[in-house]
Amino acid sequence: MTLLTRRMLQNKMSRLCHGREPSALFDQALVSGSNFLTNVILARALGVSEYGVFALIWACVLIANSLQWAFVVTPMMSVGPKQEEGDRPAYFGVVLLHEAIFAFLSALAIFSGIILVNIYVPQWNLKNLSLPLIFATFCYQTQDFLRRYFFSVRSSNRALVCDAISYLTQIPIIIVLAHMPHFSVSLALWVIGITSLAGFAFAFRWIERWTLDLDALKSVSVRHWKISRWIAPSALMQMGCSNLFTMAAPIYYGTAAAGILRAAQNIVGVSHIWVIGLDNVVPAEAAHIMHRSGVDATFAYIKSVFIRWGLISAAFALIVAAFPTFWLHLVYGDKYAEYGYVLQLFAVMYVIGFLSLPLRAALQAIEYTAPIFWSYSAMAVFSILAAGPFAKRLGLAGAILGMIAAQIIFQSVVGVALFFRVRKERSPVIAGKVSESVLDQ
Repeated sequence: MTLLTRRMLQNKMSRLCHGREPSALFDQALVSGSNFLTNVILARALGVSEYGVFALIWACVLIANSLQWAFVVTPMMSVGPKQEEGDRPAYFGVVLLHEAIFAFLSALAIFSGIILVNIYVPQWNLKNLSLPLIFATFCYQTQDFLRRYFFSVRSSNRALVCDAISYLTQIPIIIVLAHMPHFSVSLALWVIGITSLAGFAFAFRWIERWTLDLDALKSVSVRHWKISRWIAPSALMQMGCSNLFTMAAPIYYGTAAAGILRAAQNIVGVSHIWVIGLDNVVPAEAAHIMHRSGVDATFAYIKSVFIRWGLISAAFALIVAAFPTFWLHLVYGDKYAEYGYVLQLFAVMYVIGFLSLPLRAALQAIEYTAPIFWSYSAMAVFSILAAGPFAKRLGLAGAILGMIAAQIIFQSVVGVALFFRVRKERSPVIAGKVSESVLDQ
């Protein structure tokens, strides 16, 4: 091993051991792993139909969470670290107000949605879930906001504590209650809400000093809106594209269809641990390389990420798809074992979906993100037109095939846009090299 190689490895290990990344990555593993275990316990305890009800209503909570990321979290993580010391109290006071308003409105919107579902789709039997769902939505939103706040102010260890209290208490409580005869979706929602509230209440004392200022309210709100006005529709379309298909299937085949789809998705969703972790690192690193070394070095880095982690994702998907019945039986028992084909299709979808990570990182590095919005727009149009027909004619397989087709549309639009943009970026460089060659002659 050369001296240069040893120094590079030492520098990487130093950053790994002393930076903020270890606790951030461990935090993501904790959250993803806890969500996986919670869903496994619920799927086993509730049965296919009742778990399908949980999957349907929780999809609404995740959509609200995605919008919170766009309207509150992303602007906070972009603007908050740039605040001068004297401006921070007024700034974070506005952010806290934004979060309180958003959490309240999202809970109210979900409550209204439950009322409409009870009127138009009474067979889903959601009438007794309004109150626990409102409580769980509000508490889950505020706890998730708080963990993102700690990341934005470079306090990832506090985010880890907040999540540990929320998630590590949630699992044993649900395990105990799941063995009781009257365990239900409603009780599960109360547990999620209470444990989320516990994590929030414990960690809220670590929020730095904040004040409410009317001038700051206006300026911060305008600044955040300029950031979120394009991110929000993209986030909504991203969530909607997948959920339209998963929500269309239960309309024709009952709530059990939602439970089956969610159960299979949970297994391949283990890959979220490294995919989300990479999404926190790769775009920033690609931008840094672009600034320091240019387009070619950036795409060499993107290519290396694609090859290494793409192969890992493909290997994971192959292991899952090769033995689908085994994994479903191991995780959920006999109730779900016959739906191996659903798990196989999800494995294919997740491999294709991985491509979006390097493609988006490359577009962000060259500061050309418009294709992401238009790609999601194309996905949304396709999903609206195809979700019902695919689910009705092809059943559960049709719902996933529709999601696969939507992913292919996204990758195609983004890939073509990236190709032409990179060619445009390289043209001045190539022209400059040709001119230098002519001058040398």
